Amino acid sequence: MSKNRFRPIVIPEKVKIEVAGGKVKVTGPLGSLAQSICPKVQVVIEDGKVLAQALENTKQSAAQQGTMRSLIINMVDGVLKEFEKTLIIEGTGYRAQMSGTGLQLFLGYVKPKTVAIPKDVKCELKVVKSAEKGDLTYITLKGIDKQKVGDTAALVKKTKKPDPYKHKGVRYEDEVLKKKIGKRAVVQA
Repeated sequence: MSKNRFRPIVIPEKVKIEVAGGKVKVTGPLGSLAQSICPKVQVVIEDGKVLAQALENTKQSAAQQGTMRSLIINMVDGVLKEFEKTLIIEGTGYRAQMSGTGLQLFLGYVKPKTVAIPKDVKCELKVVKSAEKGDLTYITLKGIDKQKVGDTAALVKKTKKPDPYKHKGVRYEDEVLKKKIGKRAVVQA
């Protein structure tokens, strides 16, 4: 088991943490987040630090202790600075546009795919013209809740996974794709 679960979390100056009614509430300059506490874990605030303590001496409660600590750290980071995920749409004629509360994706299907964007998540679109790859559309998702930002990015990516031959589709900005060679290149070799 990881020993990080025992390390205390230092509360920054601009952040306020409250533990009441089986929930942890973190408030900061960008907003507030709440998370329910696992019944096998106790969250204690003392001397400007937050500790997650396991109530039992089992593997499961130790795992929950580490998870609770990570969730609190993510909440503190989120209310101080927003989390951000960037996706790239690559392919001829592939594009995206905002429509009401959702994101419309034109990815070569008969009808455009629409992904609902939660109210807490902000979506920004940017088109970059490139001579090599054509037009690339960058979708940037920002928000204070790390889980919501990641889930929304996964939903957008799921609409069209990148093709292994031409890399057409939706991918994360930092994702490294392994390109396959086509049948014609194999025959000539």
